[in-house]
Amino acid sequence: MEETFCWRCDMKVKMLDDNEFKLCQEAWFRGKKIVEDELKTRQIKNYVWLDKLETFEQYRYLLEMYRIITGEYEPNPLAILHHQRSQFGKDCPKCKKPFRTPKAKYCVSCGYGSENLTKI
Repeated sequence: MEETFCWRCDMKVKMLDDNEFKLCQEAWFRGKKIVEDELKTRQIKNYVWLDKLETFEQYRYLLEMYRIITGEYEPNPLAILHHQRSQFGKDCPKCKKPFRTPKAKYCVSCGYGSENLTKI
């Protein structure tokens, strides 16, 4: 996990690596057992489950897993689903924000690399 700028959220957030993202997906699809297994793996005792959710119950274990991994509560499950570092490109050498996609050739924030684009 690393803190990186997110284009959709327009701020720095904790981006999940592929393994952490997979854990969140498994928790979403398979439920409480996956979260409990991760708590054992990380040797976390006395974990306090969320009493009240601000979203649909179907996302409970996705939100719990994200909170275990990052240490932060994210009330929007759809935000978690796009906080995967591999969905973004490398960091711009000029402004340090990530390119929007892994295939991007220029930075839309500062314009770095745009001089190599074909002009129409």
